[in-house]
Amino acid sequence: MAEGVDENYYTQNDHLAAIGFQAQPGDIYYMNPPKELSSYPMFIDNPKKNEKTVGSYISYTLDGADMTEKLPRRYSDFFSLYEKLLQRWPGIYIPRLPPKKVIGNMDPSVIKTRMRLLNRFCLNLSNIEYLYKSEEANIFRNNIPDVANAINKLPELSLADMLGRMKEAFPEYNQNYDVIVGRSKITEFEQFMKKTQKYLEDFMKSVNTASEKNEMDKKQYNELITGFKNYEKENMLYYADGNENALIFINPSNNELSEKVLKLKQEMVNPFVALRDWLQEEVLDVEAMQVAIEQFYGLLKQEEKLKAKLVELEEDVKKGQQGQVNIFKTIFKKKEDVIAETEKEKEITQQKIADIEEIIKIVGDNLENQMEIFKNDKTNNYYKYLKIFSIMQREANRVIREIWSLVGSSLKDIMPNYDQEGAYHENTGYDDYSGQKEQEVQHEEEAQDQNYAQENEIHDNVENQEQNEEQPQPQEGEGGEGAEGGEGGEEPQE
Repeated sequence: MAEGVDENYYTQNDHLAAIGFQAQPGDIYYMNPPKELSSYPMFIDNPKKNEKTVGSYISYTLDGADMTEKLPRRYSDFFSLYEKLLQRWPGIYIPRLPPKKVIGNMDPSVIKTRMRLLNRFCLNLSNIEYLYKSEEANIFRNNIPDVANAINKLPELSLADMLGRMKEAFPEYNQNYDVIVGRSKITEFEQFMKKTQKYLEDFMKSVNTASEKNEMDKKQYNELITGFKNYEKENMLYYADGNENALIFINPSNNELSEKVLKLKQEMVNPFVALRDWLQEEVLDVEAMQVAIEQFYGLLKQEEKLKAKLVELEEDVKKGQQGQVNIFKTIFKKKEDVIAETEKEKEITQQKIADIEEIIKIVGDNLENQMEIFKNDKTNNYYKYLKIFSIMQREANRVIREIWSLVGSSLKDIMPNYDQEGAYHENTGYDDYSGQKEQEVQHEEEAQDQNYAQENEIHDNVENQEQNEEQPQPQEGEGGEGAEGGEGGEEPQE
């Protein structure tokens, strides 16, 4: 484990789990995979600091359901895998890695974030079968001494080999794919990606600012509670002639409040962490789409170059047949051999053009499908993280309410007339205000609970209605009330 990192730094927040938030690979606070998730094909855990001759690095343990042994992997190994996948699957959506970080990569918070995003990369890669079972990923998951070097040594694929693996990965691609129409759609989507990336970066700045402020508020709130405790110790204990039962925060008999105060720091969750993690994932996914689109354009440019080369070769063949072979090409060769080689190169170029045209169809068709998947995923992620943020925000408010509810209960025990209006602050109006606010808070909580109950009821009704609509309705003579053959009709067949 990295130096200076708390031993529980990478574990799931059990308190969030208790309120209905179940961590998944890639989710907030998901660092070490919970035991019930060990069936995932690939994940990392156990971050460990390693010293080397110059500097140090963090390694992780790579594990998974279909792996025979646990393997050490570092960020550079992941990066080699990612780069090689990009090279050998051009234009295909490849899950994005968290960015390199030259300075501060040993900071615990950086390690925590990187581990979460690397786990998300592992999960996303595992869900793309043709990538997960590719030659590149198979090397990554095997026990090889220098896995990064082994991956980097994989040769570039010829267009023919690339086309073969893409046909195998996408056997049902649209062979009549219209590249011109498709390019227009992809260009429109690319423009949207560029616009949304700028917005996400600005949104991220706002969320980071809010997150930092929330952390400062948590710190100040804990200092506030400490101030109350010190005041009771240094002042109230004297004013009460040493009677500890007259105290609130350090009253030895007030165990419930004492325990709640002790847990305050760990229970005061920061809801903006959820938004920050969500936006980090959004940015990576947008970048992944942009890389795939850029590679699609790269294939189109490669096709143009091959077609330009074919024009030149055809011109050379034509001139050769007319006896106008370039003199520099015939210094060491006969004219007939030069013409024959040009003809051969022309045939090879024609085949390359045919291959890349088919590759472009596969990639374009796949990109359009990926664009639809992308939009659906982004919609679902938005709802998911908004729900998480809502839960965490309510949880943060609940922690504060519980503290002051316990304080109120303690005051009632000490002050017999606590609930009598104006008993202790005559003419100040404080009791009127506090009583009114307490009622407002109570009504608000009751309204929130009622709204959540109604939402759940509506959701259940909608689900039941959808299920009922999916079931085939009984036709005339097939049963149901009023059908021929009796009230119940015939018995349904198994």
